[in-house]
Amino acid sequence: YTVNGCSVSSVVTVNPLPGAAGPITGSATVCQGVSAVSYSTGTISDATSYNWTFPSGVSSLGTTSSISVDFSTSAQSGVIIVTGVNACGTGTSSSFTVAVDPLPDAAGVITGTTSVCQLETGVSYSVAPVANAVSYNWTFPTGATSTGTTNIASVDFDGTSVSGVITVEGVNACGTGTSATLSVTVNTLPLAAGPITGSATVCQGQTGVNYSIASILNASGYSWTFPSGASSTNPNNIAVTDFSTSAQSGLITAAGMNMCGSGPSSSFSVTVDPLPDDASLITGADSVCQ
Repeated sequence: YTVNGCSVSSVVTVNPLPGAAGPITGSATVCQGVSAVSYSTGTISDATSYNWTFPSGVSSLGTTSSISVDFSTSAQSGVIIVTGVNACGTGTSSSFTVAVDPLPDAAGVITGTTSVCQLETGVSYSVAPVANAVSYNWTFPTGATSTGTTNIASVDFDGTSVSGVITVEGVNACGTGTSATLSVTVNTLPLAAGPITGSATVCQGQTGVNYSIASILNASGYSWTFPSGASSTNPNNIAVTDFSTSAQSGLITAAGMNMCGSGPSSSFSVTVDPLPDDASLITGADSVCQ
């Protein structure tokens, strides 16, 4: 241009926008919950940084041509986009479609018996089918086992099983979902009965004979058996026993009982001495003199 008849010129520098982004490379299929997945694009001409965008639940702090991407447990499938950036703006973007495979949904409520006995078998527990699960992972308290991998488990409780928590979670190739829990009480059998004390020899017709054992842990009642002709009414750990006139020698046994059954019994041998036989017909004179 001209000022006061003088020609004036100025050099103008025109800065370019970043070039078009090249193809994005990386995993086209990922799982929810995975992290540090690499994605990259070639160097973009005239770009001073890189702007990446991601589907819902996917994130990265990277602003270079190669980034590390985290997929949350709620990440969704969608499109990853990258553009070059400089002071003049952004260039043409490149996109890449990524499929995010879901984790199993959270397991629902476990249904089943919450009070069981040691040595009880085939106890059923179940949970509603879990979305996206291809199998199920069950865990049980010590002494309880099951080979099931479906949403229904048949559980055996052995003689050492204890109270605790049952858990289940859905499983697929991407991992496990949120588990559900159920507390279960395992009731124990009574312990073994101790020695029976009492008279080892009695007579037919004898009544009120005491036999006893020490109180048994975990027993809510006691089971006694007697030889033929002997009996006791409502015995606990002490049995007041009557021997009929026809009672026979044999074994007395005792065991503790509860809702789960009987514990190991103890036995005691008793000899029942018979009454004298009835007198036979007396013979002799039925009329005598003084």
